[in-house]
Amino acid sequence: MNPRRPSTHDIFIEGWGRLGPSWGISKMMAEIYALLYVSPSPLTLEDMSSKLATSRSNVSTNVRGLLDLGVVHKMIVRGERKDYYTAEDDITKVAKLLALAKKRKELDPAMETVDKALAAANDARDAATAQKLEELKRHMEFVNAIFHAFAGGEADPKSLAHVIRVKDTLS
Repeated sequence: MNPRRPSTHDIFIEGWGRLGPSWGISKMMAEIYALLYVSPSPLTLEDMSSKLATSRSNVSTNVRGLLDLGVVHKMIVRGERKDYYTAEDDITKVAKLLALAKKRKELDPAMETVDKALAAANDARDAATAQKLEELKRHMEFVNAIFHAFAGGEADPKSLAHVIRVKDTLS
């Protein structure tokens, strides 16, 4: 007996699911997004649960997270009591939203830690540690500015000028 050959949708959903953790979201969130992205029409939680062979509560929890990120949208279908969901079709917008979420989750706390440690090093008059932390802070500010530039140019001109100076010191 020949095993069932995976459909194009199956290949995309499974592959997207494997990539999700790299983007700062769970495998299930990535699979739900991929399913909605390739779906020709909006889906209910039950539809997604059935297609992904997982519990409705698991789908519901992950859809809430995707709604919070802004990469999935709830739709009202007249005459239906259930909620329907669609994926954000603008992949550039999705990439920006995921990048900013990852930045908030990973880079922002790291920058806060460096700032606190730098203040402590300066208070303790520990010049060697302060110098290392200043260098680390410059690198992190560069990465932060890249995130902001990618996400829509939120960085102000002064901070972009600083990025250019940092870039020159990295070369």
